[in-house]
This record gives sequence, C-alpha cells and structure tokens, in this order.
Amino acid sequence: MNKPIAIVSQQAAASRRPAANVLTRWPLLGHALRRGYLMTGLRVVVLSLFGVAVLAGLLAEDARTGLTVLLLWGIFWPLLTSVLTPTLGNAWCGICPHGFVGKWLNRIGLRRSFPAHLRGVWIGLLSLVLCYWVIAYAMPGALSASTRTTAWYFLTFSLAAFAFFYVFKDMAWCKHLCPLGRLLATHGKVGVLQIDTDRQDCSNCRSFECARSCAWHLSPFRFQQRNNMDQCTLCLDCVAACDSAHLVVRPPGRALGRNIVGADRDEMWVFLVILAVAGVGVQFLHGLQHTPLKEHLPWNVAGNWVQGYLPFDAEVFRMGGLFALVLALALTLATGWWAYRRAARLAGREWRETANSLACALAPLAIIGLIPHAVMMFAMRNAHALANEAGVLLGQSWQVQPLAQRGDAWLGWLNLLPYVAIAWTLWLVWQRAGLLVSTHRLQWRVWAYGSAPVWLYASVMVIKLGAMLWMAPAAHVH
Repeated sequence: MNKPIAIVSQQAAASRRPAANVLTRWPLLGHALRRGYLMTGLRVVVLSLFGVAVLAGLLAEDARTGLTVLLLWGIFWPLLTSVLTPTLGNAWCGICPHGFVGKWLNRIGLRRSFPAHLRGVWIGLLSLVLCYWVIAYAMPGALSASTRTTAWYFLTFSLAAFAFFYVFKDMAWCKHLCPLGRLLATHGKVGVLQIDTDRQDCSNCRSFECARSCAWHLSPFRFQQRNNMDQCTLCLDCVAACDSAHLVVRPPGRALGRNIVGADRDEMWVFLVILAVAGVGVQFLHGLQHTPLKEHLPWNVAGNWVQGYLPFDAEVFRMGGLFALVLALALTLATGWWAYRRAARLAGREWRETANSLACALAPLAIIGLIPHAVMMFAMRNAHALANEAGVLLGQSWQVQPLAQRGDAWLGWLNLLPYVAIAWTLWLVWQRAGLLVSTHRLQWRVWAYGSAPVWLYASVMVIKLGAMLWMAPAAHVH
C-alpha cells in the first residue's frame, strides 16, 4: 500500500520474490501500470480514434464504406470485444472511451443515486438485444449501411451514456445500463488477467486505498476471497493506488471451476441470453443458413410466408432473420430454465443458486464461438481497407492487400474454436456440478441436466457439419 502499514507486513512484502505471472512486478511494465501511464495512454488513443471516426462520419461526404465504418464496426465492435474478452478478460471496458470520459463526468455531475428498482442485469441486456441484435438479425447491414448512419448510431449511444454519467454517481451507466458492460463483465471470467492483493497486507490495512480509488465502488481486497471480480473493468486504478494490489496472469477460466460468491441473482439469464443470441442464433444465420438446408429451415419457411402479407420488401426487413432470433432465444431460455430446475431438484438446492452456479460454465461457449467470424471478417474485409483509408488520410497511395482469402488453411483452423469451447464448457459444467453435490452418482445426473444448453448448441453445430459434408454445397452469401 502507498500509506504506511505494519512493519512486519512491509518486511514480508519486501522479502517476496517477484513472480513471473505478476505483471505489476515486471521492471518496465510494472512501473507503467503502477503510474497509470499505460492505461491512460491506451484510453487516449482509443478515445481519439473513436472521436475521429464519429467526426469523419458526420462531416465527410456520406459513403457506403470508409474510416468510420471500418473503425467502429470493423475494429471496436465486434473484433476487440469478441477477441479481448475471452483472452485477456474484461479489458475492453478498461479502455472504453465512454468510461474514460464518464469518470470525469461522475466527479462534476449531479451525483444522484440510480433507482434501486432499476439496478441489475436487465436494462443493459435488453437494450443490447433490442437496439443491436434485433436490428442485426432482421435488417443485416442497416447499422453499418453508411458512414453517416454509423456515426449517428454511435453518437446517439455516446450522448446517452454521457448524460447518465453526469446525472448518476458510481458509474451507474457501466453497472446497470451499458449494453456491453454486463455482457463483458460476465464473460470476462474466461480471460487470464485478474486483480489480486497481498492478503497479509490487506489484513493489516485500515486505509483501503484500493476500494477508495475504485469509481465502481468495488472492493478489490475481497476479489480473491470471493473468487469474484464482479463488474471489475480492469481499469487498474486500484493497482495505481495501492502497492499491494497486483495485475496477475492466471490460467484461462480459472475462476469458473470454483465457488463464486456474490453473483447477481439474475446472472444466469445473461449467460443464457448471450448463448442464445451470439451462439445458437449466430449458428442459425451464419451456419445453417449457408448450407443446402437453407430453403427448409423453419425460420425461413415461416418468414417467407409472413413476408408475403407485409407491405415492405424482404430486403428492408427480413422476417426470417427475426424468427431465427426469436426461436434461438425461446429454445435456449426454455432449455436452461427446465434443465436447471431439474438439476436443482436433484441437488436439493434452491433453483436460482443452482442455475447461477451451472450457468457460469457457459461463459466460454458463446463468446469464443464469435471469434472465428470476427477474425475472418477482419482478415478478409477490414484490415486492408482500413490501412488504405489511413493511407489516404496521410496522403499516401499504398494499396494493401487482404490478409486472407476465403479458403485459406489458417482460417479453417479457426472453425475448430467452437468445438474447443464445447468441450471446455462440458468440463466446467462437470466441475460446477461437483460443487453442488457430494457423490459422483449425483454429480453425473446434475451434469447431464446442467449440460442441456451446451447440447442444444452442439446439436446445431452437428447438423451444420452434416449438411456441409453430405449435401450439395450452397452458395455463400452475406
């Protein structure tokens, strides 16, 4: 800690040998983390890029593609969020431009308490589904239709965030309202970066610099004991404030095989909704839709029938896409609700406790399943286009070629990631089932029910694989 503590604790801390996985003890990196240079620099860069992208979209001539679309839809979302979260953890929130500006607005704002009855997972989760996923499924490409459309979408989102930061204290936007905040905090448990504290120092501490420095009002000194970093954004303010707080590298998903204390009572719905939307639903549209089964898929059949009675063109609003989203949500939520209730009855525990425990195991599934599509789009479409746009801004005429073409071998290996995630998730369900019951026989039975959402996702993957292997190929269309 930066303030004096017991001499015994100081001597004990001084005698500890640096550990390779404790990044704050590395000579140069540790200094940059402790002083805040690294995080502040990253936030300034991200905020600058975000501002340039929005201003370019508003002020420059409207175009189908350009710097605005490439930065905001090609880099910020979904590439950074879908790649950083399952690898590093909830690192995107640590450098998010909204949170960076929001900390200052919180200090000078009205500092009102956010209404208690509106707190929790639901507003942010529903806004993500309604304001992004419904549009993405029913009107693919609508949000990224042009540089002007993209700029206004992100500007509107930013102004709403800044208004809430100014009115409500304790970073209420991030904790209760941000569409990405709850998703990334929950699925960030897969990542390798964690905040740890020296327990001996903490037991003698009376100043609590780590907690006092946290704009989210979290208690980093309790993270290890509870095996729960809650909504920590890895902003590292606690690391800069207290020498006994450290940024460490742990095995991926380490927290998911152990008891997690203090989880939100509705957290299991976050896991299930994201599995439905970004897992099962994405495989409906970006998996089965690109197989010879396309014309026979129930959402397409129903969508085509309904579309015939609607006054607008299918190219404007695709009922089949909306039905695919609704079906994915209905199947996944119903499967989870039924399976977790059966598991709770077997374990002799309250169903919400059982559901929260088993649903944590789903963290790798949907978020890792998004990586192949995000990386492929970046490599084939966005990376070279972004480099060429940057060249235009710098007055250069270079022409960068795509990093990959469809059919490249290394892109094919990315498609194995969802299957790795399935195996990993099944193992995590087994571990978490063991936390609920005391005998192997019961553990197998609880595991069987707790794995039901995983088997739903896996069955879609198997059907897709079978259709691709044994049926005539279909054209790949976006």
